[in-house]
Formats: sequence, C-alpha cells, structure tokens
Amino acid sequence: MKILFAVHGYKPAYRVGGPIVSVSAVAEGMVRRGHEVTVFTSNANLDEELDVPTERPVDVEGVQVWYFRRREYLQTLLPFVPYLSKSMGFLYAPLMRAELDRLVPQVDLVHTHMPYVYPSLAAGRAALRHRKPLFYHQRGVFDPERLKFRGLKKRIFIAALERPLMQRAATLIALTEAERESYRALGVETPCRIIPNGIDVGEYRTAPLADMNARWGLPADAFVILFLSRVHPTKGADKLLDAFTRLSDIHPHAYLVLAGPDEFGLEASFRERARAGGLAHRIIFPGMVQGDEKRDLLARADLFCLPSDAEGFSMAVLEALASGTGAVLSPGCHFPGVETEGAGRVVAAEPIALAAVLGQLISAPETVREMGIRARQLVARDYTWGRITDALIETYHEGIARAQSVRGGSGVA
Repeated sequence: MKILFAVHGYKPAYRVGGPIVSVSAVAEGMVRRGHEVTVFTSNANLDEELDVPTERPVDVEGVQVWYFRRREYLQTLLPFVPYLSKSMGFLYAPLMRAELDRLVPQVDLVHTHMPYVYPSLAAGRAALRHRKPLFYHQRGVFDPERLKFRGLKKRIFIAALERPLMQRAATLIALTEAERESYRALGVETPCRIIPNGIDVGEYRTAPLADMNARWGLPADAFVILFLSRVHPTKGADKLLDAFTRLSDIHPHAYLVLAGPDEFGLEASFRERARAGGLAHRIIFPGMVQGDEKRDLLARADLFCLPSDAEGFSMAVLEALASGTGAVLSPGCHFPGVETEGAGRVVAAEPIALAAVLGQLISAPETVREMGIRARQLVARDYTWGRITDALIETYHEGIARAQSVRGGSGVA
C-alpha cells in the first residue's frame, strides 16, 4: 500500500511528546512490511523549530517526510497574548495544500493523527476531495476532561471542521475504549477500531548503565518516584508535587523527579514550592531528557507516576513498564490493565489519595519489585509494535473495502 500520514510533528520533534514516538514507530513498521509511507508534517518542535529541510521530501529511516514551514500569523501579530503564546499553534503551512493535491491522488489511503492542526485538516480534506479512504486518529484529545481545557475554542473547531471529517472517514481509530466512547459522545457513528500504542521492549533496560545517583545527587538507597511528561496543566505534576510534600516527612529516603519540557512555564513555581517546603534537595527538575539519559532514568526509578486528567495511551507509561518500573496512574490514563495485571495501581488524581498509595508502596519494596517484573511482562506480551502494525494493516484493508463497497472501485495491493 501507499500510505500518507499527516501529523503535527515528526521526529526529531521529541519536545512535542509521545505521538512523535508512536507515529514514527508505526510508519517505520509499515515500511519494513513493504509499504510506502509519506508523512506530511510541520517543522514545529513544540516551542521551537526543527533544523530540517522544508517543502521537500527527506528520508527519515525509510519514511519520506515532508516538513513544512509553519506560519502562525495570530501569534506573530499578538505575541503578548498568553493564550496564544502558550499554544503550539494551528501550524498553518501555506505550501502544503498544493503538494497534497499532487500526491494524494497517488496514494491508497490517508491517515491523520491529530485534530486541531492544519496538516491533519488539510490532508483529511484532500482525501475527501480525491476520494481516498480517510483514517482518522484523535490520540486522546476528545476526552471530556481535555475538552474542558480551552473548551469553547475546541468545541467550535470540532463542530465546524473536525466532525465533518470524522463523519466522512472510512474508519475512526481509537487508542482505548474511552476514546471510542468520546467519538460517540460527539455524535459521530463512523466505524471505529481500537488500536493501542506499542513499544519495542528491547530498547529499554531494567538497570541504568550510568551512575544516576551521582548524576542527580541521589543517595544509594533513595526511593525514586518519576514523573516524565510535558509539564502541562492537565498532566498532574502539581498534584504529584502536593502528594510528595504530604509524604516526605514520613519517608525521608523518597525523592521525586519531575522531568519533561516546561511547556507552560510552571517549573519556576514548582521549584519555589519545593524550596519553601524544605525539599529543594529531594525534588529534582532535569528538564527534558532523551536517549540514554531517559532510559537510565526510567530504569533507576522505583515508581513511575502520571496523575493526568486525560491521556490517549501514554508512550511514557509504556516506556516505564518496559523498563521494569511499576506505575501509579490516574483513571484518566485509561490503562486499567496496569492494576489488573499487577504492574501498578490506578488512583484518583488527587493529592491525598496519591500520597496514601505512594506511601504504601514506598513501605512495600517487595511489592514494588514484583510490580516491575509484571510491568515488563505485560508490555512484552500485549504491546509490541509487531502486534500493533498487524492490527493497523487489517484496519486499513477493512476500511478500504468498506469505502469501495459504497463508492465502487478496484482493489488495493
């Protein structure tokens, strides 16, 4: 098959978060299966721009990637408006539509990976214009909790621009059952398949290679709780900080690491709260971590904690589990299997509840070690990229056949 992906960012835009890892892994997996994948994306890396060639194809691990230079006119005209300056933007790329109209007639399907941004909107409309099956992926952004954040703008955008695409898509793709329900809550009844994210377990280790204790000033017996995500109001870092403050006196060997890009400028206030509570030496802010440093940090952590309001299917959670690190998650992470499989706990994203569960686990090191063993077993069994790729290929063929039964047409190789 010839496949066109549209997404807000593509590697090495790792500041954007988990979708960059998951979308590129799927694209490369498709190429290894003999399919041709072209990606249309922006040159955005959250609040930065990638140093990459733009408006022409670039080979990235066998995937043909078109990075387009974004033009954020509102942010340029109104840089003093915090609402705009703290947004990645619409990612409008004036040269993208012409290239889509040239390339979309040559592909078998279009798969968009993120609502609210121009690359996905333009590619989705191009698919409909050229009568190509559209596969529509929301990646958690229609979760009711996430719709509360900048809710009016999102609901207007959905009604005017996203719902028409969803209604005319061949197939909607959901990461979890909760995502399927969120599509239905928007009044969209298009056929939907659940395909979670995956992980290459072999890329992760259960013990750090580097001396992370010396790197971050940790005592050898420190119990490390790790938050690894964008530092964003919906991710729950503030709640975890409050929870840690509550348990810190009872568990003086516990340390908290809050890692990730500071998207909303929250770190300064977090540091002040740590200092005011006398915990500046026990709450560590490494910023964004990548590569071996990230893998070592995941392996060194005793527990991973993500008390998010809402997630699609967090790549950071999968990375922690693959590193043999048990997880304490909120219900908004939509990963109940972590608890049912003994790989972690699911607890309300509320400081008192978080502090109680974390305190219990700090006092039960054998339980924590067993959770880590079960965590790695869980992802190795159920969340390999091979299984995910198989499911996506099957979904493509189902959707193409369904579209052809309505429109008529020839088969696809």
